Amino acid sequence: MILSLQGVTFTYQTRDAETKAVEDMTFSVEEGEFVGIVGPSGCGKTTVLNLLAGLEKPSDGEITLRGGPLSDYRGREYPIALMPQHDQLFEWRTIEKNVLLGPEIRRTKGESHVRRGRELLDKYGLKEFAGKHPSELSGGMRQRAALIRTLMTDPDVLLLDEPFSALDFQTRLKVCDDVHAIIKGEKKTAVLVSHDISESISLCDRIVVLSKRPAHVLEVITIDCDKRLSPLKRRESGSFSNYFEKIWRLLEDK
Repeated sequence: MILSLQGVTFTYQTRDAETKAVEDMTFSVEEGEFVGIVGPSGCGKTTVLNLLAGLEKPSDGEITLRGGPLSDYRGREYPIALMPQHDQLFEWRTIEKNVLLGPEIRRTKGESHVRRGRELLDKYGLKEFAGKHPSELSGGMRQRAALIRTLMTDPDVLLLDEPFSALDFQTRLKVCDDVHAIIKGEKKTAVLVSHDISESISLCDRIVVLSKRPAHVLEVITIDCDKRLSPLKRRESGSFSNYFEKIWRLLEDK
């Protein structure tokens, strides 16, 4: 086990009221696993990612990484990286300079990072665009560049917050395959938040199904399929519709 939430509760406080977003949430993530989080709109999925990213602190309960409190990590040493919904590439920087942004911010940038960035751009089909600007790339290529930028900090866990929501359906299918291949190829642990059940089934090893707010875990579903299959091929498998129906029913019942 690399990551664990034990009895995590989070309440938003305002001057006039408080809103409980997450209540007594418990689940774990194994090393190298791709875990999805789905639930009703507004249930607190992104709040869970914010807690894991260190942007919020639990009101109660504990989050641990490799058996130790996640709260022990600070600043440049924080071991979890977040890839947001939109690529947020800086338009005035080249793709290579965007990719190197993490080490630059951490003030650790050196020749080894430059070599690593170029290796990843080459490995994932963006070498010839290293000197281009984001406006010169397609949506799918921008997402690949954004993912490589996130990987450059060498995180223990990668968080994905609906990373395909800004793309059209056909592009999403292709980029899902690309992102899955990169994460598995780099042997990274990932947690995905998505409102798209089909997308989650096609990408993930397990799916955490959340209730309406305040969110708690309804069920954790293991996607039992050939791990060598790409997300697109998973969609064509016979068991795909069964998983979809099971998750849909859980969400409908709650």
